[in-house]
Amino acid sequence: MSLFRDIGKRPDGTAKEKCESPGVMAACPDITGQQVEIVYAQANLSLVVALVVALLLTLGLWNVVEHSLLAVWFGAQVVQTSLRLMLVFRYQQATAEQRYHRRWARWFLAGNLVSGMVWGCIGLLFSFDWPVEYQTLLTMVLAAILAGAISSYAVILPVYVAFMLPAILIPAQSMLLYNSAVQGKMGVLFVLFAGVLLLLARNYNRSVLKSLQLRQENTGLLQEMTEANHQLESEVATRKRVENELLRERQLFTEGPVTVFRCRATDGWPIEYVSDTVSQFGYEASTLVNKQARFADIVHPSDLPRVTGAEMDKGNAGGMFLGIDYRILCGDGEVRWVYDYTVALKDDCGEVSHFAGYLLDITERKHSEFELEQSRERAQVTLHSIADAVITTDVNGQIEYLNPKAEEITGWEAAIARGLPLGRVLCLFDKGSQELLVEPVRQCLLSGDTVKSAGDNIFKRHDGREFAVQFSASPIMLDPGVPLGAILVFHDVTETRNMERKISYQATHDALTGLMNRSEFEARLGLAVDSARQLGEVHVLCYMDLDQLKIINDTCSHEAGDALLRNVTEQLQGCLRESDIVARLGGDEFGVLLKHCSLEDAAELVGGMLAGIHALRFTSCGRTFEIGASVGLTSINAQSETVTSVMSEADLACYASKDLGGNRYHIYQPGDEVLAKRHEEMQWVSRLTAAIDTGRLVLYCQDIVPVNPASSAGRHIEVLVRMLDENGAMISPGRFMPAAERYNIVANLDRWVISSSFSWYDRNRDQECVTGLDTLAINLSGSSINDSGFLSFIKAEIVKYNISPGVLCFEITETVAIANIQAASVFILELRKLGCRFALDDFGSGLSSFAYLKNLQVDYLKIDGSIVRDIDTDAVNAAMVSSIQQLGRAMHIKTVAEFVETDAILKKLADIGIDYAQGYGIARPGPLSGLRAVVRQSA
Repeated sequence: MSLFRDIGKRPDGTAKEKCESPGVMAACPDITGQQVEIVYAQANLSLVVALVVALLLTLGLWNVVEHSLLAVWFGAQVVQTSLRLMLVFRYQQATAEQRYHRRWARWFLAGNLVSGMVWGCIGLLFSFDWPVEYQTLLTMVLAAILAGAISSYAVILPVYVAFMLPAILIPAQSMLLYNSAVQGKMGVLFVLFAGVLLLLARNYNRSVLKSLQLRQENTGLLQEMTEANHQLESEVATRKRVENELLRERQLFTEGPVTVFRCRATDGWPIEYVSDTVSQFGYEASTLVNKQARFADIVHPSDLPRVTGAEMDKGNAGGMFLGIDYRILCGDGEVRWVYDYTVALKDDCGEVSHFAGYLLDITERKHSEFELEQSRERAQVTLHSIADAVITTDVNGQIEYLNPKAEEITGWEAAIARGLPLGRVLCLFDKGSQELLVEPVRQCLLSGDTVKSAGDNIFKRHDGREFAVQFSASPIMLDPGVPLGAILVFHDVTETRNMERKISYQATHDALTGLMNRSEFEARLGLAVDSARQLGEVHVLCYMDLDQLKIINDTCSHEAGDALLRNVTEQLQGCLRESDIVARLGGDEFGVLLKHCSLEDAAELVGGMLAGIHALRFTSCGRTFEIGASVGLTSINAQSETVTSVMSEADLACYASKDLGGNRYHIYQPGDEVLAKRHEEMQWVSRLTAAIDTGRLVLYCQDIVPVNPASSAGRHIEVLVRMLDENGAMISPGRFMPAAERYNIVANLDRWVISSSFSWYDRNRDQECVTGLDTLAINLSGSSINDSGFLSFIKAEIVKYNISPGVLCFEITETVAIANIQAASVFILELRKLGCRFALDDFGSGLSSFAYLKNLQVDYLKIDGSIVRDIDTDAVNAAMVSSIQQLGRAMHIKTVAEFVETDAILKKLADIGIDYAQGYGIARPGPLSGLRAVVRQSA
């Protein structure tokens, strides 16, 4: 059969054999090669489809055939399919000449034979005991495979037969040998089916062969016509080229500044003739010819090797002209570009003797090309360095260019993406609806206008990553209405949006606990107040204050305090409902909004919350702390006014629960006496703050005089503070100082007193009221002593107002000093180094006065007025004052008696030996500004 003969016709058309016979089956070798090519071209798809069908058949028979047998059969299918795919791959990689070899047909036939045997083996597993549907499945699949193979393999009939016969005869033989009439008949049907398939394959093969023969005849005829057409086109092209060259030479010689030359084909190319137009390059024609100047000396040295090589090519070409661009050196030293159009001339012996041609000055063109190239390079650099992603497309929306940023965002390399539709590389979706957007490039090309994104869009990359982008697409127009393409610029705003979300979260949440912060909580609380007033809903606000946080911060560390806050946060979140809102309001304060909740239910929830917090046993720095909290509750209902009023009510209730011992809750009720007192104190806070800001505080002073009139001590005064109300009435410190101390604004008051006192001293330093002043005493609170920046503040004020430190005496109450013994000791020591003095105020009021006195370096003991007031009638008080005086004398500390209101008390103090006295019996307080008017009353 001609199938297995070497193919006679090669790709170069040589050694073509004639057909062996005129019959259809006797195909010519080149037709057989086409048959092989068709079989291999269809093989990939047919092999993959057959393997998929085998897999489906395996799954379909899984319930009726032993699994191991099916697995072996399918494994054989995988192996033989893989080997045949490798054969197809090798064929495709072979050269055109290698494909015209009979071994490819033999190897494919062998593969089909093996495949047919594997398929036939499935018939050995067939059983009439199977349900009808499984018998039908196997029969239909096998018939379909055999019928379908006709179109793939019957192009070469032996190849199909090699597949069909074992595939159908193996099961048919099995059925015929089975002792059953039904199976015997089935086997006969299989054999008859094989005959039908063979007949169909033979007819299909004949049709293919006829088609190939007809195509071969048409191909031969077409080839002859093509050759004739090519010959005609070549003659036409040659004639046109000659005409163009003649026209070009005519234009060059008649219209352009062309320099014609002829030189010998010897070393350096001596010039024999050159036209007068060579003057444009700074040379005289006669000079060049007479001196037989070398043409090589005119050529730029850097271009000479290239020109030399071109001239050699001209000579080897046997007179063919050759154009080349290069630089020449002009007579004035200028360098210009020329186009050299030269022909090699040969002598009678056929040797190149001369070169003749012309030079055309193309300097301006070269400069234009250089500038164009520079512009292109600048554009490329700009697009490469731009921060936005840039994609350019042609008029059909196919990609032409991606800059590096576009490659980074899309995940496509420019070389791979070039030529692909834009939609293949860039798919944009609406951020809200997630619907696919119409390509912006297509929109701008249709409209002729720039198309911009209205907001953020989502770009979904092929690897699953998503980017938030904004884009702008503009058409590139050649003329109005004639687009050349489009440019798409898109900006990645993913990081910006992530940062915005992060900033938004940080602006509304506490960094330590992750809870809402105060501002966000108050915004949610405002919505709750509005819903209560407008819709009649009822909510409850809880204001919670931890009782032990400051102790843990002071005794352990702030890190330990932070850990406690996180533990309390987890506890709160575990006790509350999903609809409830919890926030950290600042420091150790938490807010909880119980939505749609009555006070009774809120009390139950808060009780569980307090129990959970109390159950916490917080351990740090080797100690275990019992945690408690104070909670204030208030109802949010139709009568609630504002967020501020509701927060104030809850805050008042929280402080009331703290005053009642802590670790409990207190419900705000209008008319509650405890809350009324707390509310009044809180009102004083705002009034005192306003007084500081608006200058309604007034400095007063009171004299402290020696008990012994003969003492030579200078004047000693204590600075006091008073407040003016909104109407100018004087308010004593007993009304506002408790609130200032409780709500931690007393430190601000101390700073004001110090600055104002120093300023008064500086303004009046030349007046008698200051020159005769020996001691200026100023009271300090415990908050100021514990303020890490207060010591620096005093030192700075002393320098600012040029105050002599020896004049200053700071008074600290005994209670403050003992409660903050370490801080007080450091504070006193630092200022004593400057020369300042200290007085221990209210001495004797505490139980540990004497025990702590030796640890404090003070200059005065101010005996508490409650002891001094009745010493003329109370022997016990007199004894206590006497003991304090003896202690002071032993420690070289001066004593000052407060609340001296009568001469009898003053006389008793003199008998005891007290150094100084202060009280209404000595001098009443008066404005510091009128110090000269204060008259000391004689002792």
